[in-house]
Amino acid sequence: MKDIVISGQMKGVSVDRATRTAEYNMIKHWHPECEIQYFFQGKRHFFVDQQHYAVKSGSLVLIDSNQVHNTYSDKELFHDRLVIHFEKQVFENATNSLGIDLDEFLQEHRGLIQIPQGDRALVESFLIALAEELEQKQVLYQTLVKLKFAELITYLIRLKISGAMHALPTASEIEMNDLVSEVGHYIRENYATVGSLDDIAKTFYLDKCYLSRIFKRSTGYTITEFTNIQRIQQAQRLLEDSRLPVAEVSHQIGYENVTYFNRVFKKYVETSPLQYRKKKIAYQKSLREKNNH
Repeated sequence: MKDIVISGQMKGVSVDRATRTAEYNMIKHWHPECEIQYFFQGKRHFFVDQQHYAVKSGSLVLIDSNQVHNTYSDKELFHDRLVIHFEKQVFENATNSLGIDLDEFLQEHRGLIQIPQGDRALVESFLIALAEELEQKQVLYQTLVKLKFAELITYLIRLKISGAMHALPTASEIEMNDLVSEVGHYIRENYATVGSLDDIAKTFYLDKCYLSRIFKRSTGYTITEFTNIQRIQQAQRLLEDSRLPVAEVSHQIGYENVTYFNRVFKKYVETSPLQYRKKKIAYQKSLREKNNH
């Protein structure tokens, strides 16, 4: 069960604070907006790209634009979390005025940030004030939302400078992550022609069961899921930037069966390839018309 504590939005930004007391698992997905999740209480698991994070009270997760991510329940089902979705351009003027490049900040800081116990009241005050401004919409609320966001970003930069941000992985974790990263890079480079789990395991001289186990443990994906995501992301680019028929897009990214391609695409993007293309064309047309006025 989900109970909304606070909710609000303005153009390019939305916020939602809610509690849950039942199991809740989210499908792997991605979106053009960036995302911040902060946990007041409770525990959950996150996968962002190929990284697994166990989150708890005081955990803040930064997700960049179009990063593949999902979250699922821990044994402890209750959690209280706040989510902010935002388009970068909304906050760029505010961060630029502080000498902060928001793109660089997100590249460098994305992932899990564990807020020290003594700083949580401060961070929570930024987040709650931002959410209340979006919900109440009083005079100049947009300005105050941007101010609170800038204060949060400034705090996170100072936290990193202080050296209190991330725990270092163990030597064995580094070795395993290096292997998984190598396999992931191989699939990304060869998504259209990469073979089965057996084929990939033979390429890396690994036992297929071992490869399947460490890949899933490190990334949260099966080999098939990871390959499908690489293909669907490339399909999105082809649908946006070319006039290739859907059948040809399917063939170019490695799916011989168009019906199967449609089913996998809809699973991750929640619309058909044809509808996705129509939506993007309409959006680009509206931008051109807006810029011509």
